[in-house]
Amino acid sequence: MAAVNSFYVAAASTAASAAALQWWAGSLLDGAPAPRGAADGGGGGGDWLSTVLGSRVTVALLANLAAHVFLVLILALKTLFFVQLTSSETRKVLEHIINYVLYKGTFLPLVVPPNSRQIILWSSWLGLLCSLKMFQSLARERLEQLNASPSATPSRYFRVYSALLLVLSADVLWIKLCVGFCKSCNSKLFWLLFFEPLSIGFETLQSIMVHGFQLFDIWQRHLMDSGADYLDFQKSYKQAAGSFSEWRGRLIRHFGFVIDLISLLMSLGHYSMIFWLRGMAFHLVDAVLLLNLRALIASFLKRIKTYVKLRKALSSLDGALPDATYDDICAYDDECAICRGPMARAKKLSCNHLFHLACLRSWLDQGLMDGYSCPTCRRPLSLSSEHTRSSAAEVGNVQLIAEQLNMGLNQQRVPGHEHPIEHQNPSDAVWSTDA
Repeated sequence: MAAVNSFYVAAASTAASAAALQWWAGSLLDGAPAPRGAADGGGGGGDWLSTVLGSRVTVALLANLAAHVFLVLILALKTLFFVQLTSSETRKVLEHIINYVLYKGTFLPLVVPPNSRQIILWSSWLGLLCSLKMFQSLARERLEQLNASPSATPSRYFRVYSALLLVLSADVLWIKLCVGFCKSCNSKLFWLLFFEPLSIGFETLQSIMVHGFQLFDIWQRHLMDSGADYLDFQKSYKQAAGSFSEWRGRLIRHFGFVIDLISLLMSLGHYSMIFWLRGMAFHLVDAVLLLNLRALIASFLKRIKTYVKLRKALSSLDGALPDATYDDICAYDDECAICRGPMARAKKLSCNHLFHLACLRSWLDQGLMDGYSCPTCRRPLSLSSEHTRSSAAEVGNVQLIAEQLNMGLNQQRVPGHEHPIEHQNPSDAVWSTDA
């Protein structure tokens, strides 16, 4: 109800802005002398347009109307995709918008000429990108909530998922418009138009891939729960679930690593371009820019190091844990306790609990504990004696796994999607820890 009320208020305010603009333009035309040639049927369209746009009040009213129309569009899309936001979602959206404006818009006045044309252009640029980031973060958080909800349906999930498709489409369209604009303007300043849209595009593409897999899982569960008509489908799904889950985990992990590096490079390019256009002036703002660049470079190198540690730890995990036999899988009802999905292949812990290797990697990737343990019984990760191929070698291997996990995986996530100093929301951990 609050969302509908806000939409109605914004629509009424937009109508009032349009009426005020129409009244002011009419008063200007009534008080202005008739353009030459108008009485003879000549073209006077350019004269009345220049008369109307020559007033600063008219320009202000036009900007006000455009802002109201944009607000109505944003509220309509928000209601369409998310219906109503919770208080927590509203707070997070405001925090993201404030951080984005502070970290991306604060430095623009250093290089943007102080004229009305440039101010309108870069304000529109920043406002559109803030809206895209808002919808992107909202969609990611809402999809994570739906994925954890047992009552989520494919239609509800796809409704929110469509917001990511809209963000990607709008971002691609905006990049095309920026390309055309830069071709008509021979200025290095407009190279700044591309860094942030490219970063948003790659991040949205990653979210589409990750949540697309989750949408596929929800659709499969919906089919299997719908009745006996899908027994054949359920049987084939069980046979392929293990290998598909492992392949998907690798794809998400590697693609997420590449996207993290690209996002860091886009932020690095944004600040480097501002620093280059401004030049070295040895002011306080230059020190802030250098600190941002230094933090981005450190985050870039840290992301590479933690990814290498992650690869080493997870590759050791596969060899250290024994494969579950067919009888073991049947005894545990062919179901992974992490993803609640069927198992064709599984790894067996010392406590005899079975999991998909990809799911176990995802559990360990999260780095939420100092000591890594079984997801079911919380027993410390180790090997039992009856499954030990070579006792000394396996014990050493497990110790190596624990050391690598405790040292490397707790530092897996690094900031940098929005700003190098900004801390990431813990709910965003799925973008690189989902296996």
